[in-house]
Amino acid sequence: MLEFDHANLRRVAVAWVGAKSRNEGVYLPKQLLTSPHDAVHEWLLGAFLKPFEKMAEFFYFFHEEDVSHHPVFQSCNTLFQNPDTLPEEAARLAQRLYEHSENSRMQGGEFLVLYFDNLVLGGEATTAIGLWKVQSPQSFLHIERLPEQYALSVRSGISPEKPETAALVFNLDEVEGYRLCAIDTVSKRDERSFWKDDFLRLRPVEDHYFQTRHHIALSSEFIQQKLPHRFGLDRADQLDALYRSGLYFKENEHFDADHYAKALFPEEEQQAAFKAYRDEYAQAYAVPLEDRFDISKPAVKKEFRILRSIIKLDKNFHIYVHGRRDLIERGFDEARGKKYYKVYFDEEE
Repeated sequence: MLEFDHANLRRVAVAWVGAKSRNEGVYLPKQLLTSPHDAVHEWLLGAFLKPFEKMAEFFYFFHEEDVSHHPVFQSCNTLFQNPDTLPEEAARLAQRLYEHSENSRMQGGEFLVLYFDNLVLGGEATTAIGLWKVQSPQSFLHIERLPEQYALSVRSGISPEKPETAALVFNLDEVEGYRLCAIDTVSKRDERSFWKDDFLRLRPVEDHYFQTRHHIALSSEFIQQKLPHRFGLDRADQLDALYRSGLYFKENEHFDADHYAKALFPEEEQQAAFKAYRDEYAQAYAVPLEDRFDISKPAVKKEFRILRSIIKLDKNFHIYVHGRRDLIERGFDEARGKKYYKVYFDEEE
């Protein structure tokens, strides 16, 4: 968990980075460096750091040969060694961001590089570098009181809401590529991110969050894609397995591969098939899966939606299943020529 009660924003550099797909270029003012006054200092601390406060998913910079060749890593390394180089490094970072801004979702806007000290991450004191690309400036109504009247005007500025694209790089784990967390609410979940994939080029830290997230994902894939074809399970049986999977991650503090397989599947053949698929998943995605780890509750909260147990019937009905497979009956009505589900219950709320 990030603590910033005593954090200090020492330096800020601001540039403007346009969309390369529209040849908008980069604007680098002569004076990149800004010394924020008290009100701006406090606003930036809260607006930028607050969204990272409870983040549990961390990354490292990645390069195929060696992370020391990564341009953003190089700039951060220089800044951590000498914060006075912020103007030069911010200019380099702005130019690099522009080179990776051909994605259609990239919009022209301000690019801020911030240097913080007195941060604490997981109980460890550290400095950090903030990278913030403003994607969608907000319009605000400005009211000015004049001697005889009020003047109304619309101004554009940065919203204090969660940044759309941002990263916080901590001066920790330098050899691995610096520990960092990143935000991208612009790119969709399953598409390439101009921010994370192109500009920052990240690889996930293989920690408890990483293990939990991948085990939830592979469980969902196996239950919904493999089980029906191999074992002839209907949708209600699939949802029952999904429910047990979600229950396991929500109720247990620690993950054990053997215990998990037995909790999900009553038959040994199904358990063996799941373990085999787990090995296939690890090989296909080059993911080092562990047999035992502490379950990350933030990862469960974020990924749990893929374990939702819903039976969708045509466009008319959705049945939400939260357990008790024995109270759901599936059949076929000969007279109507339609399939049906029969649900048994005690009380209607």
